[in-house]
Amino acid sequence: MLPIVSSEERIAVCTQIIEAAKGPKTSLAWAYRNRAHEYFRNREFDRAIADYSQVIQLYPDDRYAYIGRASANCFKRSLDEAIADYDRAIDLDQSDGLAYVGRAGAFVQKDDFEHAFSDYARALELNPSDVRAYLSRGSAYRTKGDIDRAIADFDRAIQISPTYKYAYFQRGGAYVEKGDFDHALADYDEGVRLDPKDARGYRSRAMVKLRAGSLAQSLDDLDQSLEFDPKDAYAALWRDIVARRDNRPRRLAERVAQLDMAKWPAPVVHLFLGETTPEAVLAAAENSDSHLQKGQICEANFYTGELALQQGSKEDAARLFSLAASDCPKGFIERSAAKDELKSLGANP
Repeated sequence: MLPIVSSEERIAVCTQIIEAAKGPKTSLAWAYRNRAHEYFRNREFDRAIADYSQVIQLYPDDRYAYIGRASANCFKRSLDEAIADYDRAIDLDQSDGLAYVGRAGAFVQKDDFEHAFSDYARALELNPSDVRAYLSRGSAYRTKGDIDRAIADFDRAIQISPTYKYAYFQRGGAYVEKGDFDHALADYDEGVRLDPKDARGYRSRAMVKLRAGSLAQSLDDLDQSLEFDPKDAYAALWRDIVARRDNRPRRLAERVAQLDMAKWPAPVVHLFLGETTPEAVLAAAENSDSHLQKGQICEANFYTGELALQQGSKEDAARLFSLAASDCPKGFIERSAAKDELKSLGANP
């Protein structure tokens, strides 16, 4: 671990070593590898990939560099490139479960569940106590719609690591999909207890409380979430929605200064503030990345539907919620929320 506090400082130190290009090859590879890790953490995936590639050029048998580059390509949805790198990592060490779990995740993104579950089985054969494998496989089962098997894998992960908060959050999400809000809340409560400063934990629990009809408690959790992550535009949007329903003061305009209004879902924020039109939001949702565009159009339809509902345009709201319920990717909160709104409007999801 570098003896520097911030990510920017760690990157700066690595860059100095790289630019100096002096000393043994191992020092240069160390600098590229650590800078790649920082770029990855900062979601600068192209830069991370470039640095991992430099490590591989220096050390063609460095399987961790292949795994790092594959992970970055997964986030970019360059899945064939990711699978090729995982293949190489596995060729270098067939006992490394990390590569099998990573490759399985790439297969899931390609909807290739047969190969994915084969890789998960291999990872668990190598290490029957691999919490990552159980959580990842459980998430795959959930994506496929097999919620009971997903919960069984999350159960196993919790048995192995009872203080791992993400296992509770994932199982809580699976219980939500079953409509079992009591068990879902119990899991989110435990996850938040394990990490009282987890902003997403509070936001997720707020969504369950909202679906259970506890508006005031949902609003409290969203306020807590925004306290720990004031830049979360989705928490800010949901807080606005819940505040309107509960006739509580809205604070979206006050929070804009803390949000990144240069990226999505900024157009939705502008819509809720009355500064743009639904048509402009839908246009802004278009993206050259088809996967990203699908998610943004889903959100555009859902949040525009919420605004229409608040304005009393139930017919428009139902139409937009129907689009979101049918077109939103699995796992999007807007998908399940749209179905809830349709039920409350007396329409078929």
